[in-house]
Amino acid sequence: MKRKIGTILEENLLVTAKQRAALEGRALSDLIQDALNDYLQQDPARGDALRASEKFCSHGSLLGQEEIEEILQEDMLIL
Repeated sequence: MKRKIGTILEENLLVTAKQRAALEGRALSDLIQDALNDYLQQDPARGDALRASEKFCSHGSLLGQEEIEEILQEDMLIL
């Protein structure tokens, strides 16, 4: 069952979302629902690890992206 909600979004985000929905020929509510569903399906720990890895790698280092991801995977196994 679908329920109506009210929320406040940044104006530029709403404009961009409306444009994308129009471009794809679907309702804004469907676009938002799909985006929220995709977000909620992500593994929160994995998402944080990837963001940390990407941020670390964007500043340059001697370790490659794959090596850092291996280290993060090992750290996650220890937890």
